[in-house]
Amino acid sequence: MSWVDVIGRDPVPWLLDPGNPSARFLTLRHIFRKPAASLQEEQARILTWAPVLRLRRHWVPINFWGRATGPYYGGPLGNFGTLFLLAQLGTPRFPEINAVCENLLERGRMPDGSFGPGEKTAAPWLAYTGIALQILTHFGYEDDPRTQQAWDVLTETVQKHPDTLGCTLAGRGCRAAAVKALGALVHRNGDRPLENDAETIDILCTFLLSHSYEWGGRDIDWTLPRFPRYYETDLVELTHVLAHTEHRSDPACRQVIQRMVDMANPTGSANPTGSRDPSGRWIKAKTTPALSEEHIHQPSRWLTFEAVHALILVYGDEIYAP
Repeated sequence: MSWVDVIGRDPVPWLLDPGNPSARFLTLRHIFRKPAASLQEEQARILTWAPVLRLRRHWVPINFWGRATGPYYGGPLGNFGTLFLLAQLGTPRFPEINAVCENLLERGRMPDGSFGPGEKTAAPWLAYTGIALQILTHFGYEDDPRTQQAWDVLTETVQKHPDTLGCTLAGRGCRAAAVKALGALVHRNGDRPLENDAETIDILCTFLLSHSYEWGGRDIDWTLPRFPRYYETDLVELTHVLAHTEHRSDPACRQVIQRMVDMANPTGSANPTGSRDPSGRWIKAKTTPALSEEHIHQPSRWLTFEAVHALILVYGDEIYAP
């Protein structure tokens, strides 16, 4: 079975619309698997795209997009949230980014080297640390000793506390936080996780897949695809990170994948619970005020890219493979 057989349509040509240089770049890089060096011009177009230009115009010295004294101030609209948004878009590093990343490294870390707000907690903030590592890896800080320390803390946290991952305040597991940590690990080395991270990845996957999801009840929020994301997550992101791991063939993982595929809407009408339209495009059900480029209840190129890429990782590809 091919990934096209699974969804019945091929939406990839739609993802290449130059009107969205972010989704186009991500598609060329990960679905067409073109080398990064050959896509520098494509990626640079993200910097001159209207949504990113607006963000760059709103950047100011000292406080950037929020408050220099509090990187997490402002949530998705502040410094931390905007860095994560730009990383999700595939934005290349540009001069203003350097100061904000340095501010995150100086002001956003806990005493143990993990990332999180100033509140004292019994264990590291897994969600903050996972998001911060995604940001720093994307913008070229992977070799910074402070980034390496955060990787060490994340690994130690997952391996020593596998049953209470994520929520440091409640002292219980938080699967959204585990998704952010897994997302950092699977993209640490491009699209191929490092062998040294195998044990940590296995623990996170087991934690995520051992949960008995109630898609129509307590876990219904997972069925509401969103982009961009902040702390929250959804089935598309969950499937995308799991598809990068060896657990992609596990029966429990296949059930999650199938649930993502089954978010189908054969009539193509707006469906606030999340769906695919007849063209095989995933529809956005939620968003944040950080980016208004796509509207809810409409097909999303970013969500469709993630879903298709996940299916390619699971079922293989004979259409766009180089």
